[in-house]
Amino acid sequence: MRAGILLAMQGALPAALFKPGHPILAKLMRVKDEAELELLARAARIADEALDAGLAAIRPGATELDVQRALNREMERLGGVPTFCLVGAGANGAEPHHETDATPIRDGDVVVLDYGCEVDGYQSDITRTVALGDPGEEAHRVYHVVYQAHLAGRRAIQPGVSGRDVDRDARKVIVEAGYGEWFVHRTGHGIGMRGHEEPYVAETNTEPLDVGNCVSVEPGVYLPGRFGVRIENIVTVEEGGERSLNDEPLAELLCLKPA
Repeated sequence: MRAGILLAMQGALPAALFKPGHPILAKLMRVKDEAELELLARAARIADEALDAGLAAIRPGATELDVQRALNREMERLGGVPTFCLVGAGANGAEPHHETDATPIRDGDVVVLDYGCEVDGYQSDITRTVALGDPGEEAHRVYHVVYQAHLAGRRAIQPGVSGRDVDRDARKVIVEAGYGEWFVHRTGHGIGMRGHEEPYVAETNTEPLDVGNCVSVEPGVYLPGRFGVRIENIVTVEEGGERSLNDEPLAELLCLKPA
């Protein structure tokens, strides 16, 4: 509710008690029905299908903004309403929430693409990491670690398992590979009518996951001043495990040929 509406209602109903509705609404929004899951799947498909347009825009001299525009245009063409698009090239990708700017993309850069759209009020959110040319051996190694962490997090997802447990399984892979200090955020978040909502896949969340929850699984490693790698899919919790609404990420770092 907008503040102006709340103030007007409080003025009109001085004896009424107004309480925040978020705790109740957040619980109601956690479990998606089949109609909601279909809208989330449609939004996820648009994000998947827009990826090729973003990859085609990655070339030496192109800027992060060029790639952002290409992704947003394609999501619109496919019927989605773009909600956000973060493009981080090279050292910018080591900032998890870097704001896309006019930084030119160079041969050898690792590029993080994190974007999504809305379909009839429901959101998508996907992250893919690619390279332009040869990014060096460590970039391939880090990508492999993050990919394995992504899979470990997804394998942990079951009804009754907590967000903390999923976070710990994904994080363990990165810690054991020696990159734990550079995994600087939670493993995931719920998604639905909001881009970020309950349940959170985080150390702080001990509540069990339920059938019908939709969450992101997005581990990452961020090497300051060098590059970042993040891989994100949206999955829905089902009996016996999870089902991805996105296409599967590549098992190896995709290296685009400089034009």
